[in-house]
Amino acid sequence: MRRLLPVCLGLMLSVTSVVAEARPLTDDGRLTFSGFGTLGLVHSNQGDAGFIRDISQPKGADKGWSARNDWLLGAQVGYRFTDELDAVVQGISRYGQDGNYRPEVSWAFLRYRPDPSVQLRVGRLGWDVYQLADSRYVGYAYPWARPPVDHFGILQLTHIDGGDVTFKQPVGSDLLLLKLYAGRSSSKIYLIDDLSADFDVDSVYGGHVDYETGPWRFRTSYTEVHSDVGFSGSVADQIEQIPFLALDADTVLGDIFGFDRIRLFSLGTLYDRGPLQVQVMWNRSQTSRHEGQIDSGFVSVGYRIDRVTPYVVASRVETSSTNPDNSDIDQRTWSLGARYDVTTNMALKAQFDRIDTRSPGFLWRQDDSDWNGGWSSVFSLGLDFIF
Repeated sequence: MRRLLPVCLGLMLSVTSVVAEARPLTDDGRLTFSGFGTLGLVHSNQGDAGFIRDISQPKGADKGWSARNDWLLGAQVGYRFTDELDAVVQGISRYGQDGNYRPEVSWAFLRYRPDPSVQLRVGRLGWDVYQLADSRYVGYAYPWARPPVDHFGILQLTHIDGGDVTFKQPVGSDLLLLKLYAGRSSSKIYLIDDLSADFDVDSVYGGHVDYETGPWRFRTSYTEVHSDVGFSGSVADQIEQIPFLALDADTVLGDIFGFDRIRLFSLGTLYDRGPLQVQVMWNRSQTSRHEGQIDSGFVSVGYRIDRVTPYVVASRVETSSTNPDNSDIDQRTWSLGARYDVTTNMALKAQFDRIDTRSPGFLWRQDDSDWNGGWSSVFSLGLDFIF
């Protein structure tokens, strides 16, 4: 890692030339290309467990420096057939569920806009389950080194294969927006180092209502996810190898975790005027497990001073049920950071997280068997860019 650190810093400083050389693909504007990425480093003082960005990552950043969590490169190609019809394909390479950086198709849809107030899309769509969720991998779009892990890190899906429809309606000088969506999906999340859950999502459907007035944007949303969940790893193998019981690991673990049906309720508020930026979000995910639920949320305040935007964030996630166990999560994080806009398409970020983990659940990796949480400090450096 000592050799990697200067290389990473050098890449952060030299990426300007790469961004500046991006050019349109055609003169008529029908075929377009854009991209985004993050070069990131994480330093953790926690020697008993590994820090992760989200629950799809099989390994985390343990004590010392790591470039695993946040490095990302994405590209997007669009083609406009007519003024009403276009197509978009987006691919991302990041450290994800397969434990490598194999590129994945995150968006691939046809979009039809018969008039400015109606939009229909079909194909692979980002999971727009609450504010900023479908753009959480585009680091340049937000002030933080990464979206608050206590809130965004527990999301189960990255995309849906299906369709959505969006309606916009002016209300005086304000704007009312309604989006409805439905589809299927699949994903893999890591519960502990030797147990993972594979989601074969039969149906995911929901919608949200946005109301925009002046610098304010409010959202309320509801989503349901119905899945067949399979479990793999040594824990699942041991359950099925118990003599004389002939247990099915998927059935036993499915009853424990209750991931086959998840309902999500979300509220969010964004404020952006002049130098002040405020984000406030809350989500409740209810599962079929012992009246289980996961409550998460955060408050973020930033203030732009020329090119620099210092910010503070307080976030929290907590699970509850009628039958608590060691998979429960109870964690809060206080973050202090700053974003420096180097150019119009590049931002350098530094962030310090102080994390109080009272019950780690599946938000940490490689944890020692006797680790039950405690205080951790995580320092992050990142360079986000678009081209």
